[in-house]
Amino acid sequence: MKKQILVFSALWALAVSSAMAQLANSYPADRGIEKDPDVLYVEKFDDGMENILSRYTDIINKEGMSLDTDVPPGSKDPYSIRMTSKQGINEGGHLFKRFNKGFDSTVYVRYYVKYPALSKGYFHHEGVWFGGYNPATNWPDPRAGTGGLGDKRLSIAYENMWQGDYPGMDTYLYWGDMKGSARGLYYGNVMITQGRTTWEGAPTGTPPVDTLDQWMCVEIMIKLNNPVTSYNGELAIWQNGVKVGHWGPGFPNGYWYADKWVNSPSHPPFEGFRWRTDPNLIINWVWFEFYHDKKDAPSSYIKFDHLVMARKYIGPLKLSTHEKK
Repeated sequence: MKKQILVFSALWALAVSSAMAQLANSYPADRGIEKDPDVLYVEKFDDGMENILSRYTDIINKEGMSLDTDVPPGSKDPYSIRMTSKQGINEGGHLFKRFNKGFDSTVYVRYYVKYPALSKGYFHHEGVWFGGYNPATNWPDPRAGTGGLGDKRLSIAYENMWQGDYPGMDTYLYWGDMKGSARGLYYGNVMITQGRTTWEGAPTGTPPVDTLDQWMCVEIMIKLNNPVTSYNGELAIWQNGVKVGHWGPGFPNGYWYADKWVNSPSHPPFEGFRWRTDPNLIINWVWFEFYHDKKDAPSSYIKFDHLVMARKYIGPLKLSTHEKK
């Protein structure tokens, strides 16, 4: 019996490990990852600005973008992209891409981002957003402040939400069943919220933080609800390969405090996401966003690299054998 238990345990561990096997492990430094049948889109910013810009359907402040030789650890490619803002002149810039066919079911988005310390206290919307519009558009159409739209809009982001010595990271979500604020306003919902002691009953603790001036690996998984009447949608987030949150039908326990989800073991389980109410609302865009718009914000920048969109977990860049030694 003991032997059988050990065998079962080993098989179970293998099954769990296989289920979360990193796609990146098969492609050290992401070399050739774009050829994998489970990969949907790759952006490495390594084939020149003219080619890069040609892939995007809406561009703001291309003059403030350049290629930078600062790349994430484990990368063997020559460049990342650097987007800039100039105080009193512009609010940053962006690259927006529409996918004509789009992607249904489950999508993983992994990317690297570097936030500079000089932006501390001035972060607004800075990161990679992705989602769907129905009908699809060639430009961002977030319709900030508007709730509902379960048949028309879906937007997922993970970015600097909480200011401090090290800004706290959190989600910023728009979807059909999103919650309004205490004042009845509809702006992106947050799901992590640890360390926010200003809310009644909010747990104490340390939120995932942005270690400024260092490359950070972010990965987001969305599982769209199917059928569209069901609440079986999911969301998961990893930061530098560590899962910082996973929400789906029946997990985790907690409650909504206005537009903020608070994880709390003593409360009922999360019902799951009904991301959409129309099957035509699928993932059909990705947006590199640098919106540095506070009036007194200093001139600043952000860097992006190694974005991969896929049907399975990607994981951080895989180091080559000689780099591990």
